[in-house]
Amino acid sequence: MKRRSIRQQVQRLVLLCSVVSVLLLGAMALLGMLGARENSLRDGREMGEEAALTVSNTLKQNAEAHLQVFAGEKASQIALELQRIADRTELVRREISWLRSHAGELTPRSISEPRRENAGKLAAQLEYAADVNKEALAEEIGLTANLQDLMLQVAAQNGEGTAISVASKNGFTISVDADSAARFANDASNTPLTFNATSRPWYRLAQNQGKLTFTEVYSDSFSGGLRIACTMPYEVNGEFAGVVAMSTYLENISQLVLNAQTDTCFVLDDNGHILFYKDENNMIKDVDSKQDLRTLDNAGMAEAIKAMTQGEKGARNVIINGKEYYLAFAPIKQVGWSFAAAIDADEVLKTEEQAREDVLAIARKNVGNMNSYMTLIMLAMAVVILVIIAGVTWQGRRMGNRFVHPIMELSDGVREIASGNLDKKLEINTGDEIEHLSKCFNAMTDELQSYMKNLTKVTAEKERIATELNVATNIQESMLPNIFPPFPDRSDFDIYATMHAAKEVGGDFYDFYMLDENHVVITIADVSGKGVPSALFMVISKTILKNFALTMTGENDLAAVVSCTNDQLCQNNDAMMFVTAFVGMLDVKTGKFVYVNAGHNPPLLYRHKEQKFTYLQVKRNFVMGGMEEMDYQGQELMLEPGDKLFLYTDGVTEALSEKEELFGEERLQTCLNASAAKPIKDLMADVNKSLSQHVGQAEQSDDITMLALVYNGQTESLPKEV
Repeated sequence: MKRRSIRQQVQRLVLLCSVVSVLLLGAMALLGMLGARENSLRDGREMGEEAALTVSNTLKQNAEAHLQVFAGEKASQIALELQRIADRTELVRREISWLRSHAGELTPRSISEPRRENAGKLAAQLEYAADVNKEALAEEIGLTANLQDLMLQVAAQNGEGTAISVASKNGFTISVDADSAARFANDASNTPLTFNATSRPWYRLAQNQGKLTFTEVYSDSFSGGLRIACTMPYEVNGEFAGVVAMSTYLENISQLVLNAQTDTCFVLDDNGHILFYKDENNMIKDVDSKQDLRTLDNAGMAEAIKAMTQGEKGARNVIINGKEYYLAFAPIKQVGWSFAAAIDADEVLKTEEQAREDVLAIARKNVGNMNSYMTLIMLAMAVVILVIIAGVTWQGRRMGNRFVHPIMELSDGVREIASGNLDKKLEINTGDEIEHLSKCFNAMTDELQSYMKNLTKVTAEKERIATELNVATNIQESMLPNIFPPFPDRSDFDIYATMHAAKEVGGDFYDFYMLDENHVVITIADVSGKGVPSALFMVISKTILKNFALTMTGENDLAAVVSCTNDQLCQNNDAMMFVTAFVGMLDVKTGKFVYVNAGHNPPLLYRHKEQKFTYLQVKRNFVMGGMEEMDYQGQELMLEPGDKLFLYTDGVTEALSEKEELFGEERLQTCLNASAAKPIKDLMADVNKSLSQHVGQAEQSDDITMLALVYNGQTESLPKEV
């Protein structure tokens, strides 16, 4: 006999049981179906009429909804294009503000006045207003000229017809456009025309508004084409210094309308004037673009235009030249414009009528088919019921025995395996899912035996790794100075430091040692990354830095020590790791402190006379290990008795709370000032306590390292801190 799956057997059994139930209800069903047929025929006709009406209304609603969505999408596309212009204007504004605020750090660049040979291509040029003292503005112009590369790049990205201007209130303008040749009085002139940007409407608009603003549509002074500009002021030291403007032709925006997948659409400004349009339906062909459409004689169209100029979004039915149109519109908020799209109502009604006829035809056909089908079903039911009666009893008894026997055999075998006899093998050959299940149980017992053998090995390996990490932690801790006070026989200074790794081993380190009787070197550093790789790089960095430091012959050699360490770390640095560090050397006899900052966080300095901590102004040199042959610059300051230095890694200021809030530099300074008068060990304890309260139950995300130095000098009135 052909073997069947359990699923097939169950389906067959359910089918037989269902038929038995049908037999009991069959007689009643036959009588009920006779009455149901008449009701179904009547209801089918009524439902066809209702469906046709629903389809008709739905088509109208869908047409209006689709048109509204289309208008909103097109308005969003135009708004996005304008937003790109606004973003790029803001980019240029930020750059000129940055340049002006960093004047002492930049080299002035040259820029030429307009030249004829640049006609037709993007070029940067310098223009002056009349009666401007060019020599007096030379420094500001040279600084602003550093912006020309960015302006050229932005203009190229924004597309053809873009013009960018940076106009200083002092009477000069740096512009990027393709109209160099138009800046001369005539073809024979070699002297560019003067240009006073401060008198231009876009300049005055930005100056008066004091924020990013779009101008009204205006005529280009060179080509006569219609343009729109985004303009905004820039400041220097909090005071108005000039205006940045970026403009483009309306043609660049109108392409979004001309490519629209509808026959009629247009864009209005906030005064009701059409800016550009597409009109294949001849809906607005007779409208004057200079006319305020709110004054149209067509009341319905005038009301729709008025809603558009007020920034509303919606849809209206309008009658134009005796024809009905669906009109949908959406605002373009940046400039106060509005986009509108229209479709011919006849097209929608034609589709609606055809859909109605199709639905009614389908309904009539279904009613006829239903009548024939139900008659056939009633005849077939009577015949099938008689045939099923004979088969149910015979097949049900035969199936029961075949279905139950292998299940009982499987249950007995599973109980024996569950009792612990993993050598037990099930032998069931039914050819269905039960046989497959028995094979799975046999495979499971084999895998359990293998798993139990491997479990001991895996456990031992994990214990070995944990032991090695613990040893690595102890080794790293022993490499850092951990006996405090480190120089108990010295009263002229004191040092205290702590380091808490985020993992078993960390990448932060600190160090301090005496070069001779009068000079002590302190170091705090942070290696990129965490864990074992950072710990290994930390050992290398600490060793190399100290070795070079011990070879110093004078205070001015500290920057050279950092440079040599950087070159050594860059060699064979295939892992591309780097380290930020702050290295300082204190002359305990004079209080002179020389230091080099290699990309590290600025320390805080406590002045005994001022009784407060402030952040030390440091030159942030490049990190060590990132690039060879870097020139590191050192700095120096004089410490007086009672002054303190607090050094830390970014694990302190970037410690995250449970709400993912940073500890921050301001909170660190506040904490230090609250404990400024305490000995440095207590001061460090207060910072650790504040960190713990801020972090709470959150997981430590980075290594936390701190080092404090107090300079006592030779003054006996100041007691030594411990």
